[in-house]
Amino acid sequence: MIAEFKEIFANRYSIARTRKGLGQKVIGWVCTFVPEEIIYAAGMFPFRVVGGANTETPLANAYLYSNNCSFSRQCLEEGLNKNLDFLDGFVTANSCDHIRRLFDVWLKYFPTPYKKILSTPCKVTESAIAHFWEELVTFKEELETIVDRGIGEDCLWQAIDLYNETRQLFLKLYALRKNERLPISGREVAEIVRAAWYLPREEYNNLLSNTLSWLEKREPVLDNDSVRVMVVGSELDNPEYIGIIEDLGGAVVADDLCCGSRYCWTPVEKGEDPLRALATRYLSRPFCARMHPASHRMAHLRK
Repeated sequence: MIAEFKEIFANRYSIARTRKGLGQKVIGWVCTFVPEEIIYAAGMFPFRVVGGANTETPLANAYLYSNNCSFSRQCLEEGLNKNLDFLDGFVTANSCDHIRRLFDVWLKYFPTPYKKILSTPCKVTESAIAHFWEELVTFKEELETIVDRGIGEDCLWQAIDLYNETRQLFLKLYALRKNERLPISGREVAEIVRAAWYLPREEYNNLLSNTLSWLEKREPVLDNDSVRVMVVGSELDNPEYIGIIEDLGGAVVADDLCCGSRYCWTPVEKGEDPLRALATRYLSRPFCARMHPASHRMAHLRK
């Protein structure tokens, strides 16, 4: 069943073009601070922009310095190679200098109709949450203009419920990595998580739920005496890097990555206003290196 998730990633462009052919707007997003729930509630198809299998970035190197991270250059390379010409929008957060420069280039040189960078605070305070809440209100209003209809609170809560279901399923997946006999490898977990960015969410949740039932009966895939490793970083969208560790005798049983636990941890708490609930969740989720104070991140890693 794991092969299905690999196929989803391999076919992500054709999946997006199919959704576009069905009349959906396709909104590309880069940083995991972008709330997919708002895009989904608008009736659009969220599509994460990543580097894929690019190892060289000859086109992107003409626009971004070599000291820009490989992730930002590979995302740009995908666009310059015309792989993302189906996008109706391109959205990211001001998460770091590298992503900001990627957005600058996209803003100037790409004909994507809608381009947005979310002003995202670097700490969690009442004023920071209020600021991000205002950003999300504006984001929602801009999407409403594109689809020419309102995005009601009911639609937002339905989207939140659907994405919270995904998060609950991910927690069950990650719990399997604590087993003495490991029914899944770290490479496979990475392949499962990244497939979530390219399927309609209901379809993905059904696939993941069925996969969890299958994994509970699966024989171990890694040796019991493998050295258990936690991988900590930012973006690591290519599972083969994790595979290298496991091919050398390790077992990656935990991660603190934007394309791993940081993406799927922490549900959105119900409240009176769905956008405020989203603002709170996205700022309060497990911290990446841009967030302050660092002690919050260390506390999460120790759990």
